Amino acid sequence: AGQAQHFRSRGPRKHPATHIAGLFHHRAPALRTVRGPQSMEEHPLLQAAPAAAAAPAPAPAAATDEEKRERKKRRRETGPRPVSSDVSLGNHQRYYGYRPRVQGAEPRRADARLRFLDATWWNNKKAKDVGCNDGTFSLEIARRFEPRILVGVDADAGLIRAATALVARRAREVDPDALLAKTEVKKGVARKGPLPFPHNCFFENEDVTTGGGDHSFDVISAFSVTKWIHLNHGDAGLLKFFRGVYASLKPGGRFVLEPQQWKSYQNRRRASEQIKATFKSIQVKPADFARVLVDDVGFESCELLGTPDDEALPEGFRRPIFCAVKGSGA
Repeated sequence: AGQAQHFRSRGPRKHPATHIAGLFHHRAPALRTVRGPQSMEEHPLLQAAPAAAAAPAPAPAAATDEEKRERKKRRRETGPRPVSSDVSLGNHQRYYGYRPRVQGAEPRRADARLRFLDATWWNNKKAKDVGCNDGTFSLEIARRFEPRILVGVDADAGLIRAATALVARRAREVDPDALLAKTEVKKGVARKGPLPFPHNCFFENEDVTTGGGDHSFDVISAFSVTKWIHLNHGDAGLLKFFRGVYASLKPGGRFVLEPQQWKSYQNRRRASEQIKATFKSIQVKPADFARVLVDDVGFESCELLGTPDDEALPEGFRRPIFCAVKGSGA
């Protein structure tokens, strides 16, 4: 109790600042001149906590419609990025991410060219897509039109790897029961029918100008690829490609073609020194392709299916789509 009384007899406790100053009295004589709390606050041990970090800068204002249009214009002028520095094959990376889609009958936006294609040309048929790029459009055709088999080919091995990887991703989305639903039972024996999407799609690295050995296709398509064949191999190379397509089709088979306009050739004529020289030698223009396919290659007919003219499409993507038919007796 006496000890408790001793503590109470000390009187009121000193202010914390004054107490700390006393502790340093014998070490820092300069503190003996301190008189008021204002001066005490200047001591480094008594500094206030650092101020809170400044608030982050406000997010930039949303782009105006004019700025968005300017960005789209710059993207159109520069085009999609190539897989490598060599763009002479038209091997653009993410080409189908760059190409605009339009609103169709389905809830999601789709490629404008699909509405000009007849599903019966592909359904349960053997098909080939030349210049398939990363496989995006080839897989969309296979999903919608259900060919028995669709082979996509491209001269760029990197794009073929990307297309094969895309098939694997699509396969993970397929319900296994869909495979069982395709099984047919005839006379008590179970047989597999046509494989469901995407197991009906295959991709191969192939240079179509060298020709192919498979002559059993019902339909062959070439979407936005003839310009690059033409610029690399000239009129002779393009004619060789057309004749190779003709030879690869069954009698009655179809060749679906989407050629780029001549203006598109002019925009790429300086892609390389070889292309520059080849461009000057070209005599057959895209407007002549329908006539060449019938008169020089041997197709029975070549019909214009239409030209996508959707407002969302830049002018450069509004390309005509043709269908050439091989005679049934050929």
